[in-house]
Amino acid sequence: MSNVELFERHPAARMSLTPEQHSHIAAAYDKAAFDVSLPAHTRAAFAKKADWFRLLARVGEKREQAGRPKQKAHEIESNPFGFIAAWH
Repeated sequence: MSNVELFERHPAARMSLTPEQHSHIAAAYDKAAFDVSLPAHTRAAFAKKADWFRLLARVGEKREQAGRPKQKAHEIESNPFGFIAAWH
């Protein structure tokens, strides 16, 4: 069975990550990119992967923002003393 067939048969393998998860992965790659005990070409590869996962996090955040309904102006400007009005 080829990898393509396996990928098509198991939809769970196509699960996408959240922007927060992408950010955590980018941070891990960043940490590895600054590890001076690794060869330079390996650190460069980790830096590229960190950039890629940061990009995925930003795209995911934009998608989430686009999917949310816009708030009305009166909902944004909530009354910080609303609890006082409830007493009357």
